[in-house]
Parts: sequence; C-alpha cells; structure tokens
Amino acid sequence: MDETLGVQETTQVNVAGKSMASIPLNPTQARQPAETVEERFRRLEATWMEEVGHLSSFTAIVGHPAFREIVGMGEAVVPLMLRELDERPRLWVWALPEITGADPVLPEDGGKIAKMSEAWLHWGREHGYRW
Repeated sequence: MDETLGVQETTQVNVAGKSMASIPLNPTQARQPAETVEERFRRLEATWMEEVGHLSSFTAIVGHPAFREIVGMGEAVVPLMLRELDERPRLWVWALPEITGADPVLPEDGGKIAKMSEAWLHWGREHGYRW
C-alpha cells in the first residue's frame, strides 16, 4: 500500500483472455482490536441513554436495540451493572431479571428504582459477585 496516498496496489486476474477482477497484492492487516466486554457495554449504554434517557415509557426503554443487545451479553455484564447500581440507582434493575432469571425485589418495592437497586446489590453480594 502506498502509505502517502492510501492506495493499495492491485493486479488484474485474466481468465481466457478476459479481465475478471483486481486482487490486492498486499492485503492490509489493519484490524481493530476486539472490544472488551466492558467497552462494548459502555458503548451500548451510552447509545441507549442518549436515545432513551428522556423517556418514561418502560416499553421504549427496555425495548431499545442497545438495551436488548446489552441483555444479550448475558452474565458477563452483571458485575458492571451491579457496580453502577452501587454508585446510584439505575435502570439496570430491569435488565438483571432477564439476564439472571432471579427477582430479589419485594412486590411492594416494584417500580421504586432505589429500593430495587438495593435488592439487586444485596442479591449480588449473596451470589458472590464482586464489582
């Protein structure tokens, strides 16, 4: 590759006298390092909060594609969510039951994010999570 111009050298492939394609002579090896679980979580969280942070609709908040992708990351994100809940109550209380299959929140505390956060932190400690 010509680094000054950003142009990659190619060669023509000829089959039966017909030019078919250009193939790079020196394919670039410039791959981005894979995102860590935390980096992916933070990126998705930022997108999610930017797009739904002003909403009050439970359905819109938990149905957002970034939220769904975070939930799909599974158990690996539980300590990250618990760390955030330890800093202050957050909406991760709605993702944790889907990920863990648990629901430590008392029925009378449903919808009270601070109480729900406390219940999840207690649950996390009881189940050996460290954050």
